[in-house]
Amino acid sequence: MMTDNPFDKVVAEDSAEIYKQLTQGKVILKQHYNKLLHQLEENPLYTLLFNHSTHFSSLYQHIGYQLVFNDEGSFYYLKELHDQSIDEADKNAFKIQVALLLIGKHFSATGRNLNLLYQQDAGLNEIDLESLKQDHEFGEILKAAQFSKGWDDALDFLTKRNFMFQTSLTSWFVSDAGKAFLEHLVNAYENNE
Repeated sequence: MMTDNPFDKVVAEDSAEIYKQLTQGKVILKQHYNKLLHQLEENPLYTLLFNHSTHFSSLYQHIGYQLVFNDEGSFYYLKELHDQSIDEADKNAFKIQVALLLIGKHFSATGRNLNLLYQQDAGLNEIDLESLKQDHEFGEILKAAQFSKGWDDALDFLTKRNFMFQTSLTSWFVSDAGKAFLEHLVNAYENNE
């Protein structure tokens, strides 16, 4: 007798990798940055999640998570259903928002369009980083957001969670997930004025 078991349709190693990334606080993007080829490419884990979203949603619900899809940035992330973990998730979201908002504010203050932040051949460079590090007010804001090592810590935090991609030792660009976060913040700010 044949059963229609959704687990038969997903390779266990891929499912384990998705779980590992999501529980580490990463987002799974439609496109990821290939450092070897220096280009964005389709993310097969995203495609797997997208094609089997019902399966993964049920799986994560059974183990205390909610699989969330953000259509603005085309990415997936996990949200824990337990009250204790909400504080940690809120803290991480706050840190991401603070860092991205400061980067966006810096870009605007230098007269550049935010869209350049989202482009692999533009983005944040060494000159920007030095300028950000020299800004005492931004440094204090980062400390308050618990980035103990300042901008190095903030950029590491963002890249490890796929909100930014590092293209070289001294350059980064904002991913689609980071773009969705930043544009949401900008819209919220503009609507409150």
